[in-house]
Amino acid sequence: MERHTAGAVREFRTLTPFRASPVAHDPRDVLRLALSENPLGASPKAMDAARSALEHAHWYPHSDGEPLRGRLAAHYGLSGHQVIVGNGVDEIILLVALATSGADRPTVITANTFAGYAASLETAGHTVTTVPLAGADGIDLHAVCEAARDAACVVVCNPHNPTGTALTADQITTLVEACADAGALLVLDEAYAEFADARCFGSGLPHLGRPGVVVLRTFSKAYGLAGLRCGYALGDADLIAAMTAIRTALPYNTNRVALAAAVAALADQEHLRTVVDACTTARRELRAKLADLGVESLPSQTNFVLARLSDHAEQAGRVIACLAERHGIHIRDMAGLGFAGWARISVPRPHDVPPLTAALRSALAGPGATG
Repeated sequence: MERHTAGAVREFRTLTPFRASPVAHDPRDVLRLALSENPLGASPKAMDAARSALEHAHWYPHSDGEPLRGRLAAHYGLSGHQVIVGNGVDEIILLVALATSGADRPTVITANTFAGYAASLETAGHTVTTVPLAGADGIDLHAVCEAARDAACVVVCNPHNPTGTALTADQITTLVEACADAGALLVLDEAYAEFADARCFGSGLPHLGRPGVVVLRTFSKAYGLAGLRCGYALGDADLIAAMTAIRTALPYNTNRVALAAAVAALADQEHLRTVVDACTTARRELRAKLADLGVESLPSQTNFVLARLSDHAEQAGRVIACLAERHGIHIRDMAGLGFAGWARISVPRPHDVPPLTAALRSALAGPGATG
C-alpha cells in the first residue's frame, strides 16, 4: 500500500533512526565494550541516593533540575543562570540546536564524529558546514578556525569521539579567540573530560567568564550513570536562558532518580578518581597488548581506544562479529563514522584486558583459531 505523508509533517531524509545493538538491552554474559560505558559502575553513594529517590517516584522532580543545578553551579564557581540540566547530553545538544536556530550563517561541526550533532542541527533547521578531520590526529584546528569566520556557531567534541585525541589548552584558547573574533558561539562537548590528562587536554572551563562559550558535560561516562540519562551545559547566560525557555515544553525533563544520583556522584570525587585511575591503567595496558598483536591504536584521552583491525572494512567487520559471536565481547565498528577497518574499544576493567586481547588474537587469526 502506498503511504502518503500529511503536508504538515516534515521529512528528515538524511536521518536514520538509531537502533542500538540487542546486547544493549540484554547484556547478560557479555563483555560490553561498544558503548564507552564505565565498567566500574557508579559511586555506591550515588546508588544509595537513587534507591532512596525511588521511594518518591510518585512525585514529579524539580522543574529546574534542582538540587543538581545548584550543586553544579557551586562545583564550577558559576551562577545558577549559567547552568542547565538535561536528559543526557543528547537532549542538551538538541536544546542548543533549537536555541541557536534561525541564524543566517552556518553551524560548524567536524566530520566523522558523534552523529547527534548533525541530527539535532538538521532537526532544528540549521545549515551545517562540516570540517574534515586531520586524519588520525583528530580535529584540524586551523581548518575549524577558518570555518568559524563565517559561522554563527561552532560545535567541537573535545576529547574527540571516536579518535580519543584532544586539543590542548593553548589550542582551545586559539579556538576561543577565533570564535570571538567571528562573533560565533563556541560549544565544547567535553563528555570524556574527566578521563583526560590535563597536560594533553584543554578544557573550555577557564573561558566561561567570557560570553559565547558553552561547555557540555555528562554523568554518563566517568560518573557511571549512563542508564539514568543526566547531562548539563555550563556557560553563556544568554544561551542558557534560551535553552531554559525552550525547556518549558519539557518541564520535567530530568527524572528524580537521576537528579538524586547525580548529586551524590558529584559529591563523591574519591570514587571518580578511582574510576579514572583504573581507566588510565587499563588503557595503557590495552594499547600495549594491542601493539603486541600488531594492531595500531591511537593515543587516547578517553575511556575508549580507536584501533585499526584491518586495512579492509569487510575483514574488520568479520573480526568484530567473531568477537561477539564466539567470545561474547562487543566492540564498535567505526566504518559508519568514516573509519573503515577501525573499531572503538571501550577500556574494560584492568583484569579484563588479558582475556579481551586473547580473544582478539583468536578473532584476528580467523576461522578455526583457538584463543
